[in-house]
Amino acid sequence: MTERRPWPNAAMEVRDQAAEAAVRGLRALTPLVQGVTLDRTETVRRQAQALHELQRIAWLLASVGAPVRPEDVGGR
Repeated sequence: MTERRPWPNAAMEVRDQAAEAAVRGLRALTPLVQGVTLDRTETVRRQAQALHELQRIAWLLASVGAPVRPEDVGGR
């Protein structure tokens, strides 16, 4: 793992929240990618959860200056 670089306090909190959201999204998608057989409802639920976490990550990073356009995050 690479060494942590110093971040301003507010950005550090956002970084940590984004990392937690990424892990939640990974956990939602991992069974789908590994080929675990799930019913259609569970598959869609996991896809929606992963999408939600990706949108959260984008909004979090945009809140601390990442060049993310709102129209790219809205899912349209």
